[in-house]
Amino acid sequence: MTDRVGLVVKRLVSRVAFCVAWASLCTAAGNAFGAIHYYYGDLSVPLGFSQTVDINFENDDFDDVVFENYAYPEGNYQGLYVPYSPGRIVGFQAASVEYVTNLSLGATIDATTLGSSYYGALSFAAEYPQAQFTSATDAFVGLAFPVGLDLHYSWVRVSVDNAAGTLLVKDWAFEDQPGVGITAGDTGTLPIYGDLVPDRNVNGFDFLAWQRGYPTTYTIFDYWLWEDNFGAGAGLTSPGLAMSVPEPVGLFPLLLGSAALLRRRKR
Repeated sequence: MTDRVGLVVKRLVSRVAFCVAWASLCTAAGNAFGAIHYYYGDLSVPLGFSQTVDINFENDDFDDVVFENYAYPEGNYQGLYVPYSPGRIVGFQAASVEYVTNLSLGATIDATTLGSSYYGALSFAAEYPQAQFTSATDAFVGLAFPVGLDLHYSWVRVSVDNAAGTLLVKDWAFEDQPGVGITAGDTGTLPIYGDLVPDRNVNGFDFLAWQRGYPTTYTIFDYWLWEDNFGAGAGLTSPGLAMSVPEPVGLFPLLLGSAALLRRRKR
């Protein structure tokens, strides 16, 4: 069966929603010395041919990596590709099939570990027996995407269940200095939205800090940032530790009492 990746010319793209102001601030702060920029998405790639999910790491209107989740008669296919040359993935070839390598936390992603292809399969039922993401939780993908002719290295954390047809893009990060490698799961040192403690993880401790006003006084906007980024961290968040987002005491009266706080929520 011919490889499906890269052959889809016409596609509908579901854009990843970034906070442009925040990304611009982080980029400006990081470019002076070089920095890793980390984002939390928790995006589900729809099963079918109508939508892919693309990530634009540095908000320049060019897709940097595209994730696919297709349903074929032979079985479900999950894969990805880097749209622009000379971008490449960390992967390998076997029996004329390009595969994505399942990276462990802390794995190096740089010029020495890149494969030769810009695309690869995560899983394709029994069709691709050497796929490494057939049933994978919190697995890392490595890639390099171009800005001009310069390559920037990045990682993306995914969970895949090929049989169920699910592909979840959890979080990602990239190094803003061209040619500088990154390690899988490294979130850098720039601030993470919602990390109020801070400990590089957005979890229940941050909610307690918000609720108790420690170490400073917070606003409802801080709560919204915490809620939107709940689960973000260093790539180590255990699915077993996931919990429902609690509602702060007194939030409803506060919302009623201040029309200025109304905003359009992202869901």
